[in-house]
Amino acid sequence: MVTVPAATAVRTTPLLLVAVLFGAVAAFLASQALWSLTAVVVVVAAAVLAGGVWLTGRENGRSPAES
Repeated sequence: MVTVPAATAVRTTPLLLVAVLFGAVAAFLASQALWSLTAVVVVVAAAVLAGGVWLTGRENGRSPAES
C-alpha cells in the first residue's frame, strides 16, 4: 500500500476541488444537452489536473514518471 505524505495531500487538495467544480459544471451542461460545451469543460478540467500533477512532481525535484 502506498502512503501519501501530508504535504503532497495538501498541495493536491486544490486540484481535487477544481476537479469537483469542473465536474459540477460538466454535469449541469450535460443536463441542459449542451454536449459540445460539456466536452470542452471536461478537456479543460483534465488539462488543469494533469498540469497540476506535473507541477507538483517538479516541485518535489523529480518528474511524475520517476516516482
